[in-house]
Amino acid sequence: MNVRPFDFRDIAALDDTAVAIRTWISKSTSFFSDYWVEATGFSAKLELGAITTESYEKVLSEIPRHDLCCVAEIKERSPSVWYASSDQFRIILSDLLCLTPSDEGGDKDLSAIETDLANYFIARLADSISRGWMGQGDLEIEVTDLEKDARKLRLFRGKDLVTKVCIEVECKGGKATLNWLLPKQKLPALLDETVDNRDGGAPATPSKELIGQMPLEVVTMLGSASIPMSELSKLKPGELIVLDQRIDQPMVSHVDGEPAFECWPGRLGNKQAVQVSRCLND
Repeated sequence: MNVRPFDFRDIAALDDTAVAIRTWISKSTSFFSDYWVEATGFSAKLELGAITTESYEKVLSEIPRHDLCCVAEIKERSPSVWYASSDQFRIILSDLLCLTPSDEGGDKDLSAIETDLANYFIARLADSISRGWMGQGDLEIEVTDLEKDARKLRLFRGKDLVTKVCIEVECKGGKATLNWLLPKQKLPALLDETVDNRDGGAPATPSKELIGQMPLEVVTMLGSASIPMSELSKLKPGELIVLDQRIDQPMVSHVDGEPAFECWPGRLGNKQAVQVSRCLND
């Protein structure tokens, strides 16, 4: 048996990779949520799941042949593979179809309409990740249409190492996982351009334009109520709960947890909205 001494630099490299990709996905989620709100009326976000490294042939052998996959070509840099099962896509598509995800499982084939919507989701995801790139210059990702059996996408040699990144898509229908295979050999050079500061350079001062584009969470609570546990357990659909908010008094909007505006509820088109009536601070 051949024993290879463990190189602790492998852990450091993986940690740096995880930090850089997490930063990238975190920046991309605001763009993706904008698309999703426009298409469905519901917000959504992207999160980074597990990151592992295996040989390309080992990863391919573990992917069911009926999983859907596509090539995500990082322009002028490297090809990569995205794949997920039909059931994972259906969780995401439930928002677009206004349906409740089925618990039947079995990975039944997507219908023609579901496949078109899945390709729409993939295109929006690729655009979001492209816009979320925080490295030097632009990064464009082009995706092919989804098809079955990732084994047909022989982009790398069997023994080549690939980094498998799990992107978790959290939407109204639940949380789904899309897998991203990237060539490990080219990944460090790609991520060296991001904001993880592995080159040890002095951090740049963000511009006013960049600061102005930073997303902030604005929360407006319609009201609240205190209900004894004994009454809560007896509530049925259709019963009314009286809130502590009077309809002749404005509500308060909070920005990142701090009260910021007084506002009134209303609608804008087919979406709920609030109208700011007074700022609570300067």
